[in-house]
Amino acid sequence: MDRDEEIPTPPGAPETNAPEADAPETDALGTDAPVPAQTITGSAATPARSPSRLDAVDRREPLFRDFGGYRLRLDPADLARLRELAGSRGKSDEELGEAFFDGQAERLAGAVAGDVPAPAELRIVVDPYTRQAFVALENRIKGILSF
Repeated sequence: MDRDEEIPTPPGAPETNAPEADAPETDALGTDAPVPAQTITGSAATPARSPSRLDAVDRREPLFRDFGGYRLRLDPADLARLRELAGSRGKSDEELGEAFFDGQAERLAGAVAGDVPAPAELRIVVDPYTRQAFVALENRIKGILSF
């Protein structure tokens, strides 16, 4: 059967022609169909956020921690990835980043101590699914650790 070929209607089945432009739309019961929903843009369409999560969504600056002669940096995208970890619900990006640095700063600095002379700024790239942190100097990975 070709695509353009019309499919025959079984005997006794209602004809399915397109409705006329002037005819009002009706549902299966023959009553008037509801008016379709309209999309609202702008502030009315933005869902309300709890005050504790404002920082989690709106943070646009990196979070820094100085440790062992290194300046460790978590960029906003990496802070957002920390939200995927267990126990992150209800915490801001800054709280998550500070907690991450509290537990991992010594290990992060130690991962590159023999390879990168201090002082240096190191970007920390977080993969929450493999629970690994990559320590980068400029555009090179200098250390990897599991957390």
